[in-house]
Amino acid sequence: MKAMLLYFLFSLYLSQGVAQNLVRNPSLEEIKGGIIGFRGVSGTPDIASVEGKVIMYPPYFNAYRSETPSRQLTNIAFGEVCLCQWFSYGASELTQAELTRPLQKNKEYLVSLYTIKASTIEPPISEITVHFTGRPIRSTRQVYGLKEHPLTGVSIPYLSLKANSAGPLASRQVWTKVSTVYKAKGGERFLVIGNFMEANAAALQSMNPEEEQEEKGSKTKGTYYCYDNIIVVLRSGAEQEEAPSTTAATASSRQPAPFTIGETITLEDINFASGDHHILSVAYPMLDSLAAFMREEQETVVRITGHTDDVGSEEDNLALSVRRTEAVREYLTNSGIAEDRISTEGFGENMPKVTNDTDENRALNRRVEIKISQK
Repeated sequence: MKAMLLYFLFSLYLSQGVAQNLVRNPSLEEIKGGIIGFRGVSGTPDIASVEGKVIMYPPYFNAYRSETPSRQLTNIAFGEVCLCQWFSYGASELTQAELTRPLQKNKEYLVSLYTIKASTIEPPISEITVHFTGRPIRSTRQVYGLKEHPLTGVSIPYLSLKANSAGPLASRQVWTKVSTVYKAKGGERFLVIGNFMEANAAALQSMNPEEEQEEKGSKTKGTYYCYDNIIVVLRSGAEQEEAPSTTAATASSRQPAPFTIGETITLEDINFASGDHHILSVAYPMLDSLAAFMREEQETVVRITGHTDDVGSEEDNLALSVRRTEAVREYLTNSGIAEDRISTEGFGENMPKVTNDTDENRALNRRVEIKISQK
């Protein structure tokens, strides 16, 4: 009994130590009369799911392998459920997610999600837009942008989430990660996802070039996108010091690293906050590339091991090595990699690469190794 209690307390400590996603049910897999933690606040946003997972009913719609060419999702890569929305120039469905706790004033948060184009004919958009608010938005089946919706005519500042490539979100086969950084005003408790006024204007306006605002309605041409793995995470103190303050910024574009089966990738100590488990942004491009590789190569698995030097107590070093492996595991799962494809183990100071006799050698021993294998 005592051993079980200690294990529970240690697991709780680890779960609290790793950077926590503030979005409840980010992978959208928890269902009870809808997606738990999410609700439509404009129109009728859809739940797309594999057959049998969610039974949809009018006015909602399941886009998965639909026969409707303009709303057809051919790939659900992250699980069995995702969220889909229709929008056009001047009209949009909106979905609201309640965060697990309010955002802190002047703190920076990483905001990201994965998206895929689910309409076949319409031109692609280049950004997914979101809005943070302290108060919940009232639900209505009226569509934001039409005169009946209470938010129409209200100026709503939005954040633009874009891909690293900054190109159009055109793929209908591969999920694309879009992200930005948000500096909180303080007290924001809700994340609203949708296409806000003036966003993607050129692409959406081209679908209805001569249409007047009063005529917008069910006959308006629009587009359809789906979302999954929605993340809002507080940036670490070290990350906020190394980057200028901003309310909206996209990640820098870098070339993905090539990976092979049997390869071992090493995250050095500089990829983490000093003496801590928080992953710094310098490591994001490599981890994003690894996640993309694993999504492409579905038979791959990884084993993540953590190591430290011999400075400090053996117990503290072991705990730090475990926390760092858990941080990497959570990053990959938040990027759409199934948990059963990832194993972790911390070794502390017990498996040095070189002897701990110089500062340079100790730096080499402080590392996380990711071994890529095949199932």
